[in-house]
Amino acid sequence: MTIFAANIALTLLTSVFILVSSPSHAQGRTPAPSTAELAALGMQERTLSVAGANRWFLVQAPPDVSKPMPLLLVLHGGGQSMRRILASNTGSTRGWPELARRENALLLMPNAANGDNGDAQGDNQNWNDLRQGVSRESKADDVAFLLALLDWAQATYRVDASRIYVTGASNGGMMTMRLLMDAPERFAAAAAFIASLPVEDTRVKRPSRPTPLMLVHGTTDPLVLWEGGKIAGGRGEMRSAAATVAWWVEANNANAQPVTTRLPKRDTSDPCIIERRDFAASASGAPV
Repeated sequence: MTIFAANIALTLLTSVFILVSSPSHAQGRTPAPSTAELAALGMQERTLSVAGANRWFLVQAPPDVSKPMPLLLVLHGGGQSMRRILASNTGSTRGWPELARRENALLLMPNAANGDNGDAQGDNQNWNDLRQGVSRESKADDVAFLLALLDWAQATYRVDASRIYVTGASNGGMMTMRLLMDAPERFAAAAAFIASLPVEDTRVKRPSRPTPLMLVHGTTDPLVLWEGGKIAGGRGEMRSAAATVAWWVEANNANAQPVTTRLPKRDTSDPCIIERRDFAASASGAPV
């Protein structure tokens, strides 16, 4: 994949910089919007039977269904749900329906299962991501569910198989990385937010092919720590952000020396800065 092709693959996902507004993971406790409120946003609630069990998801068809369309798979964080990330006070994640409409993309927002009781419909859910043996680990086969959901979408809509994207934050970001390891052939590009690789490496495996990947992390994030370490509540021990980036740079066969730029400040009263590091792809790799 050329650098140019990789940049094109990431075009849709880079819009997410505008959508991320808070480093906090506490938004997951907001009340879920009603079915009517979701419908007003353009989202329809559906179910899909996978291995004899019903799994839930939200879907929004693009404005023009007559032509091949990109697909955007958005994974909620731990303790959240497909509904909660569209609650009125979450701000940033409510931008996904509008972004998908603008890009004429099919939007899928699936629901994880509850790690304690297996409920797949509720609003306190957790993906079965790369961590193992943590207190809130789901036993659900979420890889099978999400791949079956892509199959359903491709059978139902005119999905362009070369433009399928996945993104998620925190637990959803870790699940995004698991998908790139287990089924990289299904995705054109991915973005993982406030998510690192676990220290335990049983599920961490080099993908069979590289995928353009954007990683976004905050240096003072209170849960998934920039310098690595244990997540509060017994939810696993994570590598540092730098170690996670280095692993993906090697796995994607990207250039180990990044080009670093600082994004323009839009609010001079905000002390935060955003630094962007581009690890370019080699001839046989993908960028990070």
